[in-house]
Amino acid sequence: MVQTNKSLTITNRNLIRNSLSGVIQLVITAILTFLCIPIFIQKLGTELYGVFAIVSVIGNLNIFANLGLNSALIKYLSEQGKCNESDNDIFVSLLIMCTIIIPITVFAFIFRDFIIVNILRVPLKHLAQSNILYSNLLISNMLLLIGQIFTAALDSMQKIYLTNIVQLIYSIIYWGGIIIVVLIGHHLDWVGYAIFTATICWFFLILVLFLKNWGTIKGANLNETFKATAKKQLSFGLKVYLSGFIGFFNEPLFKILISNLLGLNVVAYFEIGLKIRGQLTGLFSKALQPLYPYLSSLKDKQHIAFLVKDLTSKIFLLVLPICAMLIITCKDIVTLWLKVDVTNYSIFIVGLVVPYLIFTPLTQPIYTYLLAKGYPSKTIIFQLSSVIINITSFYLLYLFIGMYSVIISNILSYFSGFILGLFYQSKFLNIKYIFNVTFLLKIICIFTIFAIFSLVSTFLNVTLIRIIFSLVMILFSTLLLYRKLKILSLEDLKNYWK
Repeated sequence: MVQTNKSLTITNRNLIRNSLSGVIQLVITAILTFLCIPIFIQKLGTELYGVFAIVSVIGNLNIFANLGLNSALIKYLSEQGKCNESDNDIFVSLLIMCTIIIPITVFAFIFRDFIIVNILRVPLKHLAQSNILYSNLLISNMLLLIGQIFTAALDSMQKIYLTNIVQLIYSIIYWGGIIIVVLIGHHLDWVGYAIFTATICWFFLILVLFLKNWGTIKGANLNETFKATAKKQLSFGLKVYLSGFIGFFNEPLFKILISNLLGLNVVAYFEIGLKIRGQLTGLFSKALQPLYPYLSSLKDKQHIAFLVKDLTSKIFLLVLPICAMLIITCKDIVTLWLKVDVTNYSIFIVGLVVPYLIFTPLTQPIYTYLLAKGYPSKTIIFQLSSVIINITSFYLLYLFIGMYSVIISNILSYFSGFILGLFYQSKFLNIKYIFNVTFLLKIICIFTIFAIFSLVSTFLNVTLIRIIFSLVMILFSTLLLYRKLKILSLEDLKNYWK
């Protein structure tokens, strides 16, 4: 199958290459992350890791300046191909981005002490090193944001595998740099320098790849077209921006609330849960990343509906064994990995990650469809409902159940997004799911087998052997049961490789 759109050619081979490169990049990044975090906590302590997590909120500054321009660019460049109009889109987006992000960065730098102490609630004893970390993150964020314009152009050309390679290099320098500076005895200030170095390398490589694959930007009649081009970009981008801006209140602002109400240690527990969640769910995002420019170019609504429903079903089948692995092995893994505060970290990891995997990845196909087909305003409702439920339930519960209110409120927000996803699938693509008793019994059978493996593993005295036994048995039993119970066949997967 090949679909051509002007100068852009999209094939299943490109989609698979882009997806696999993203997954490989994420797996390697996850390994580096998991190596770095225990070293960080053991060398600098839980409180300083909490400071790092809360100061890193500055990385979400792009939410205030992004304006959804990279999403708008991918959409329009995927539709238009490489042409003068696309060059104008890139130039205008760069100009708008720089006009906004540079003043915001300067403002945030001037008032850095006030932000660090009074908003982020970093103790004064950590102010000096936090200040250097904050400044490096601020400049790095500005470069990452401007560079997203170039990555959007590459993504629209189905060159996502190139941006994934550069992202991998960035991750190696980022996490590798942090590991090195912490091991040789430095603190948060040098962590900031390591992150800045990674960003400079990323920006340079992305710019070179952009110039090589897209070429120089040759604006045509910009005096006449600038206003219309800016209006086109912003009319779509602002809706995506509003969705992302609302999403700011879910994680970054939530960290600030936790810091103020429950303390930096709980921020550290929450951050570890988010790190694990981000790595696992990132697998789905990377695998589905090529879907956005692909759906933008598709016109057959029936085929789109099939893709959305089929991917949703397959994602559900994929997350089930992952959830079982996490529930059964989490405490043992944390014991070997972090070695400290095992119970609290395990509770936050399982409590945040398992419900997220069950509900949120299932909404990714329909969410991508809404963005690709001109309904970004609907994604605002996704984010708004999630934020309202999350923040409201947290405020209602934290006085009664303390830090566990963080977990409960997040679970409720995940569930609200899942319900909305089902609603939008039905409304826009007429997708219906029929309750199947036989399928339910098969799933119960699978989880019964998982429970038996969990029980058997308790009789193994060596922690590492327990982990390996559980992971291997769950993996092989899943493959066997999915095949024997005819839940998922090889032919189902081959459809995406034709």
